[in-house]
Amino acid sequence: MKHLLFAIMLLTLTLSMISCAPAAAPVPTRAPAVAIAPTFPGQPSLGESLQQSKGGDATQNAATDRAAASDERMIVYTVRLNLEVQDADKAANDIAAIAAQHKGYLAASNMSRDSKGRMRGSITVRIPAESLDAAQKQIEAIGLKVLSRNKDSRDVTDQYTDLNARLKNLTATEDELRKLLDTVRERTGKAEDILAVYRQLTEVRTQIEQIKGQMNVLEKTSALATITIDLTPHEEVQVLEPETWVPNRTAAQALRALVQALRGLTDLAIWLLLFLLPILIVLLLPFVVLALILRAVLRRRKKVTPVA
Repeated sequence: MKHLLFAIMLLTLTLSMISCAPAAAPVPTRAPAVAIAPTFPGQPSLGESLQQSKGGDATQNAATDRAAASDERMIVYTVRLNLEVQDADKAANDIAAIAAQHKGYLAASNMSRDSKGRMRGSITVRIPAESLDAAQKQIEAIGLKVLSRNKDSRDVTDQYTDLNARLKNLTATEDELRKLLDTVRERTGKAEDILAVYRQLTEVRTQIEQIKGQMNVLEKTSALATITIDLTPHEEVQVLEPETWVPNRTAAQALRALVQALRGLTDLAIWLLLFLLPILIVLLLPFVVLALILRAVLRRRKKVTPVA
């Protein structure tokens, strides 16, 4: 029982060392750690099995490294174009047709109408890497002028090789854990021992699936290049001709100004007569009435006063 727990602890340490290896930078291929498992009569120990697989894995890794060195590099290409076009809608449809012609597809489209009523925006297509140059030339030919061009490449070969090495190590560890699980079931049959090995096996399986997913992403991004095209509508240049003196035009402008002035004066008179005058009458009426009353009072006083 103690030997079995010791073997599980060593396998846990091995898994933690493998999972902590960085995925973005190449690291030396790590051989599976040698774990000590209980030895049963007529069956090799887990350490011996791992030592045997170590030699086979080293030979296989060396062959893989030699094959990777001779194969083409995995490059992720990204292109950004800014095209001046006559009709952005038509240009977007033509670009999508070019992508389909090269067995690519439309990845994204963002179009909108500006304040002048013209369509503008961007479109993103995915093109097989081997057809990138030909497709780029066709796309640039659609526009009236290439305003900007930016091409970026990223080598992910080392990252892919590192993920592949980690995958092989984890696969070998998974095989050994399965053998250990079968051994524990046959020899001891204790639930805690079986669950301890099964937890380690589940953790290894999860890491394997994660690495396979990362490798799948690298394979797809290196197989298909990304081209993003900004579509800028063409600006029409208006030529202004010098104005010539035309008396008729000047007379017409003067008459229009006179009519507008007379119209303004007439409107002002109407406002004064119908709006301002009644208001003034209403405001001045109390003062007029008061003045008449005062005048009448003063006249009475003059009549009452005796003559000397």
